[in-house]
Amino acid sequence: MTEARTETPAFTFDGGGGIDDVLAPVRKAAETVTGQLPFVRSMTRRVLDHFENNDLDVCDEVAVVAADVFTSVERHTADRAMMRRVPHVLAWGGEIPEPGDFTTKDLMGTPVLLVRHKDSSVRAFVNACAHRGAQVAQGCGHAARFTCPYHAWSYDLGGRLATVPGRRMFDGVDLAGLGLRPLPVSEQAGLIVVALDESVELRDFLGDARDDLASFGFERYTHARTVTLELRANWKFAVDVNFEGYHFPFLHKDTLAPIVTNNSVFDVFGAHCRWAFPFRNIDELRSVPEHDWPERFSGSVVYGIFPSCVLVESPVSTLMLRIYPGDRPGSCVVHMVGGALAPIVSDDDRLLAQAGFDGAAAVLHDEDFPAAEACQRGVEHGVGQVILGRSEPLVQHLHRQWDAALQV
Repeated sequence: MTEARTETPAFTFDGGGGIDDVLAPVRKAAETVTGQLPFVRSMTRRVLDHFENNDLDVCDEVAVVAADVFTSVERHTADRAMMRRVPHVLAWGGEIPEPGDFTTKDLMGTPVLLVRHKDSSVRAFVNACAHRGAQVAQGCGHAARFTCPYHAWSYDLGGRLATVPGRRMFDGVDLAGLGLRPLPVSEQAGLIVVALDESVELRDFLGDARDDLASFGFERYTHARTVTLELRANWKFAVDVNFEGYHFPFLHKDTLAPIVTNNSVFDVFGAHCRWAFPFRNIDELRSVPEHDWPERFSGSVVYGIFPSCVLVESPVSTLMLRIYPGDRPGSCVVHMVGGALAPIVSDDDRLLAQAGFDGAAAVLHDEDFPAAEACQRGVEHGVGQVILGRSEPLVQHLHRQWDAALQV
């Protein structure tokens, strides 16, 4: 696994120290969090029932996935083609809250520029100058125009070509018809959704998950740090690790296991899904009246937004994973994006965002993603199938959705 690059860091990832040190400020802040999430009480009741019976939400049957789903060049080609036919969540709306705010993203190799226009709508463009293709923006910030660093062609917030140095040297070219190439874009439930093909329908992409997602207030979330990783694993393995707790006592015995349990619950929203696993101390709520329960779920709530965006929500921290196929079946790119639930305006805000990101990064970077790479080596060298048990229902769900999307 290699760390390819780090973009616009607000703080530095420090893997030193134990997970308790990393998460201590998160736990402290969680005690004071308020804000109504409509599903929390029902979810908490379900989890407490599982605590009492020492069980979890499961599915009816075992599923088997052929190894070539992770190794075949044909499947890899089909996966990449499918990715170009579907919408993708690229950002929280709060990353560009004001007109003129912008951020840059990578979507399966395509450089994307997201801009908050003067009318407060979001615009998306291929981040490439109409002259020679160089990127016109880097990182994130605020701008009235975007100027290519190569030859200084500039563009307004609507992507229209504004200035061309030495314009007379381009006589005969319809400069008025040139500009940044727009991409389909929609802001739904505070999330920015983009597609690579203009024919892709974005309307109601989030479907039945929309109301749940809207309750988080993503339009207020702030970007803190992006780390891009290149994994030696198929992209589906990198997604799978986020949606089952069967491995908690083993892979995470010294990190997550002392803090959380796999008395988990799941829900499906069409192609999307939600999985929640609790902190161990959630059992203390048995003796607390429901109207005094915390407004946020005491644990982690993980959303899978089709095809490959993972949203990890804790009481006071947030993480977005955007996972795409690499240049071969056994590789993928993971954009690991840490954020804050509100603008970062103080050192305490910054430290809390750092703790949330470091805690997630320590587990994913040092444990989950190396496991995904180990699985890839196995299927490339003789393991003929991957077995998904009844306690891995959402991994089964994800594979069904991916397989179905290939048939469209």
